Amino acid sequence: MDKETARYIFNYFSKFMNENEVLANRHLSTVFKRNITQDDLNGESEKIKLFKEKEWISDEPKVLELIKGGAEQFELSTAQRILNHHGSEIFFNLCPKCRKLARTPQAKQCRHCGHDWH
Repeated sequence: MDKETARYIFNYFSKFMNENEVLANRHLSTVFKRNITQDDLNGESEKIKLFKEKEWISDEPKVLELIKGGAEQFELSTAQRILNHHGSEIFFNLCPKCRKLARTPQAKQCRHCGHDWH
């Protein structure tokens, strides 16, 4: 699966994420947005304890296993799992002219060829 398709599935069909994937995504988002380092995660600071209590970051082995390859790998594998399990429920909005994937499921103009199907 290419990155564009994975990003589309990940962004617009995240309702199909399982509990561990939701926790892993929240963990990655918090680490990125709060600029948390691996040393911070290994430490026992009050900030990290608070984030764990609020379930913004996780120390669950199953969750950490999902993100061990990094954010990009997590996105690709999660999108592939969602496609495998919910493929019939996913709508790929393809341009009627060039057949490439539109930016969103509701888009009516192709970002690749500029075709407009309003």
